[in-house]
Amino acid sequence: MAFYQINLFAFVLLNSSLIYRQHRRERAAELSEKLQRYETENLMDGSLPEQDSALTFKRLFFPVYILVWAADWLQGPFIYTLYIDEKHLPEAIVARLFATGFVAGAASGFFVGSLADRYGRRSACIVCCATTVLSCLSVQSTDIHVLFVGRALGGLGTTLMYTVFEAWMVAEYNQRELQRSSLKLTSIFGTMITLSSIVAVAAGLLGQVLVSWTGTNRSPFIASILCLLPACYLIWRGWSENYGDSSLQTHTAIRKPWKLLLGLDKQILTLGLTSCCFEGSMYLFIFFWSPALKSSHTLAHHNQSNTILPFGLIFACFMGAMMCGSQLFTAAMASQKWLSCGVLLQTVVTVGSVSLLSTIFFRKEFITFWCFCLFEACVGMYFPAMGYQKGKVIDDGQRAHLYGLLRIPYNLFVVIALSLTQEGDIYREIIFMCCSGLLLIASAVIGAFLRD
Repeated sequence: MAFYQINLFAFVLLNSSLIYRQHRRERAAELSEKLQRYETENLMDGSLPEQDSALTFKRLFFPVYILVWAADWLQGPFIYTLYIDEKHLPEAIVARLFATGFVAGAASGFFVGSLADRYGRRSACIVCCATTVLSCLSVQSTDIHVLFVGRALGGLGTTLMYTVFEAWMVAEYNQRELQRSSLKLTSIFGTMITLSSIVAVAAGLLGQVLVSWTGTNRSPFIASILCLLPACYLIWRGWSENYGDSSLQTHTAIRKPWKLLLGLDKQILTLGLTSCCFEGSMYLFIFFWSPALKSSHTLAHHNQSNTILPFGLIFACFMGAMMCGSQLFTAAMASQKWLSCGVLLQTVVTVGSVSLLSTIFFRKEFITFWCFCLFEACVGMYFPAMGYQKGKVIDDGQRAHLYGLLRIPYNLFVVIALSLTQEGDIYREIIFMCCSGLLLIASAVIGAFLRD
């Protein structure tokens, strides 16, 4: 326990330092921009009404965002150990439960966006909260059929969470004409990433406290419900409804992106391959990190230890590592003269490959943990780097639909891998080895087609 506490404290100190340095850079850049604008135009950014509207917008969106993501992060560290240690399900059944969530998420990705555009994104956000509440309630049951239905609802809720909240936020931002204020859309996205990392750490710690206090891994799911209910109320009470372009038909929306893929656009195919390999490996890592650490812990104590690993604390360390990665990405991109985003993405994918492969050859518990932390740091750098590359390569008119298409391969990749899951360390090592190899292939393809 002390080992993981020390590592968490180190991540807190490192992140605090990086955040402070980033804040100083951004503050200096903001003051310089305001001074330059004042000198050239003799006015400051935004009128008072616009600034008030921006403040109101942040007060409406960010509390809901924090609550919804806290509900999601509370579940992550405990779902596997709940199935295995409390419900005593075979690992193959657990894999099928996870696969059910991915299948539901992939299938719902074809229609949730268009339904939200037609019937309203605010309403879709409420549906997201409702489906996730039902998913959390399902884990209280011992009926295997209820558990499978719950995972399907969880997959639907995850797809909604990663699509409709952002869609509502961007549309509301444009409707309020906040681009005329000092609140920039890029700043909102940056704040979302930072808040998500902080909430993840806090949720991991809270979940560990709840499990220790109640003696059951089901308690974090109850806490998740208690986050979702006020979020749903705030959405219903404070958010206005907005809609998409209902005149766009589904077959018309999908046809052009498929032409891009079938036309073998090398950069888009490279993004698809990288997304499939890295994000697929990430989701398999989410499934396998708990048993991998448990195995290393058992070997370290020569099968004589009865201590239970502090999964919530370990999860908080992983989120701290991911937050370090995102901060390092921001710092690296602040000086693009010597490092391009394409080179950084290739480096991140390569290091991710090495970190997964290392866990096979070094079985000590602390080395396995640090390798996993390194992989999480790569995750923190990967998502902003991939987002930047997608922003350059994919046209705005096809962005949402092509993003959805790029999600399909890695969902299928994860489903196939989980459906073949077997008991024991050997299969898990094969999975990590395969993921490492695929990441090396993706790195080579990035080097060929995406280096700036």
